[in-house]
Amino acid sequence: MMEHSDFESENTDLLRNGTSNADVDAEFEDDEEEIQMSSQEVLEALQRAWINEKFAPDLLPYEDALVEMVMIQLVHMEENLATANKNDLLYIVHRMEVERIRFIVASYLRCRLQKLETYAPHIIEVESGRPRNSKRLSAAEHKFAVDFHESVETHFNELVTRHMPQNHQDDERARRVIPNLDTHVFARARQDVGEYSLAGGELSVNIRAGAVHLFRYCDIEPLIIEGQLELI
Repeated sequence: MMEHSDFESENTDLLRNGTSNADVDAEFEDDEEEIQMSSQEVLEALQRAWINEKFAPDLLPYEDALVEMVMIQLVHMEENLATANKNDLLYIVHRMEVERIRFIVASYLRCRLQKLETYAPHIIEVESGRPRNSKRLSAAEHKFAVDFHESVETHFNELVTRHMPQNHQDDERARRVIPNLDTHVFARARQDVGEYSLAGGELSVNIRAGAVHLFRYCDIEPLIIEGQLELI
């Protein structure tokens, strides 16, 4: 008989850097602080990150620690499954749980990949202007975005640009697609926020825990990143 799922029974240590995390209620010091999160909490945090990424028009910060912890847990779960009786009902249940978790991870990464392909030049430019501790891309994502953009530009130049008049050949910026930050999104408060200014201070709304509001994304992006709101 198998043991209970790692995501139901294990406690894990999650090392986070000094930036705020959407799913850890703690204040961070300048360097690193050890945060205790159960395995189930890690999975739930990643699921929230996936839903936020799915409904946010712009790319959100990459949850590298959450993805890493979930992948480590998946390895442990696969090891348990390898020694289990495949005719046991519990084996089937745990196998379904593993596949569900893999789906969440893959969907989260695929959603980010789609944004990188759609907004590559814009994301690269904005990312280059962010401070080191505010970067939103992983190293692998940044390399992919740069390589993808260069490949598209090379291909576009071979097919189109070099056949255009000289004064239109350097019009790369005009071809860029950028995310619409004015898109309206539904958000639910995970905690009391209090009075919050919207539209550059022209309006304000009292946001209470559990309340659902319709906002312009650009007005609440900081609250999404800080974990005070979640998209639904």
